[in-house]
Amino acid sequence: MNVRIASIAATVVLAACATAPGMPYEKPYALFQTESKMPTDYVRPAWVAKIDGKEIVFGKNDPVEPGLRKVTLSLSGPPGSSNLATDTIDVDVKPCTRYYFSSKRTTLQSNDWKAFVSGTETIGECASRHGLK
Repeated sequence: MNVRIASIAATVVLAACATAPGMPYEKPYALFQTESKMPTDYVRPAWVAKIDGKEIVFGKNDPVEPGLRKVTLSLSGPPGSSNLATDTIDVDVKPCTRYYFSSKRTTLQSNDWKAFVSGTETIGECASRHGLK
């Protein structure tokens, strides 16, 4: 019986923390993601390695505050891979927007991959919660 009460109490505490003021989803936010479309000879996915100089844990997708951000992207594989090529770009991050990142090259003979934002979309839950369209 005591285990059941402790379990219920823990659930209540966690629920309270998830809605507490100051949580990252309380204000409008953005999300950064690797492009999931199939790569081509000229375009392939890029992985977020750093935001404003702060290293990002691979696979973690924490909300990002809107504003001008310096995003360092891994162009040759997920962070932690060997021989990583990176590129840093400036992104004017808008609230309630998901950003997809890729890298591209101009010719098949070149190996000069450059990072870019390959797509954006509105995060519906964020936009409706914060009254944005």
